[in-house]
Amino acid sequence: MPKSLFPALFGLAFDVEKTTVTKSGFKSAPFDYGSSKELFGALRLAGFAAAYRTGLAGHLVIAGGDERRYAGETPVINRAETIRHMLIEDFGVDPAWVTAYPSRSNTGGNITIFKRVIEERGWTSAECGLITNHYHIPRASLMAFNQKLFMPAYAAEAFLLLLGPTTKNDLIREFGEGILAERAAEEIQGVADMINGSYVARTDVAPVNIGKVTRSLA
Repeated sequence: MPKSLFPALFGLAFDVEKTTVTKSGFKSAPFDYGSSKELFGALRLAGFAAAYRTGLAGHLVIAGGDERRYAGETPVINRAETIRHMLIEDFGVDPAWVTAYPSRSNTGGNITIFKRVIEERGWTSAECGLITNHYHIPRASLMAFNQKLFMPAYAAEAFLLLLGPTTKNDLIREFGEGILAERAAEEIQGVADMINGSYVARTDVAPVNIGKVTRSLA
């Protein structure tokens, strides 16, 4: 595994809930407050922590809005700040490794903050990385591109596969099983293999040119 890939990873925040079973007093919320859809936030949180343990990033920057479940409470519960505390208190992450920034409570708002931080730190977006759940990557990447941030995006779940004990089959079960879950887990495993330098293409077939038609040998 390479010693370091990024000066910083930029993590997109997720909904959080209060709990009495963690040291931080919070956990990832199972459902999005606005749409009531499954968030898989626990995988994203664990992936953030796994990225820390791999040593592949010099820093993690999290941006997130205030948690609407607790609107009107004092003090305000900000998602990014809460996730930072969860990583430190529940996962043993070094406080110096992770920074939280308040933002608007949507992906675009998070990315606007990322752009500002990258510019302030003198980094280029291409040398940094975006980290979020696998399902979130297409839209988040497009939003980053629209703000002229050309950073590679990584599934948080890939960092779990890098370290174990999480396996590809564990992810399939987390995703509800079925052929789409299997395909997603396979792709995430490929990302993990690319990060540690062990990826080998298994479907590469040399083409045969016949006039103006190109067809596969397979």
